[in-house]
Amino acid sequence: MKKLLLMILITLGISLISQDGLAKKAYVMNPTKITLRKAPGVGEKIIAMLRQDEPVEVLETKKGWSRVRLLETNRQNKEGWVVSGYLITRVPWKIQTGLLIEENARLKKKLNKIEKEWSELSGEREDLSGKLGKNRTVLDTMRERYETLKKEASGFLKLKKKYETTKTKMETAQATTEKLTKENIILKSSQRNTWFLTGAAVLLVGLIFGLIMGRQQKKRKSTYY
Repeated sequence: MKKLLLMILITLGISLISQDGLAKKAYVMNPTKITLRKAPGVGEKIIAMLRQDEPVEVLETKKGWSRVRLLETNRQNKEGWVVSGYLITRVPWKIQTGLLIEENARLKKKLNKIEKEWSELSGEREDLSGKLGKNRTVLDTMRERYETLKKEASGFLKLKKKYETTKTKMETAQATTEKLTKENIILKSSQRNTWFLTGAAVLLVGLIFGLIMGRQQKKRKSTYY
């Protein structure tokens, strides 16, 4: 029983070890082309010739052979077997160099774009600074005008108040003058009537006095004769 369990564990370990290599990317490292065969073995049919640094996907490893899938577009996902010793999982220096060159070109392009954007932003910042300076000048001018208008408005309010006070006094004086004028007219009319009545009374008294005196003179004359 123990031996059976041990064998199962060993088999499981071996299968796990072999599974570690499944579906991993690898590269052909042989300086000359190697063969991709239909099955593991040097006598099997050759499907394709693989060049150095060509990328493949390791699907299975067995007895020194690896079943791989070709990754390049023109390979149409062909699958076959190659000798495991011709494969490496490390990215080849040539490919790394190409990737670094591409990355460098990409970073350089990005840097140029950033520098261009920075230049445009700097220009916009200078333009905004100029506009800000102009706006500050306009604001200062408006503030000065506001202070001037404020002072003028203060003087205008004082003048307006003085005008309203003077106007009120003039209206009061005019009303008083009109009242006194009316009273004067009434008084003159009353005085005129008084003088007229007085004159009439004096005239009447004179007439009466004359009549009385005339009668008395007639009586005196009549007594003489």
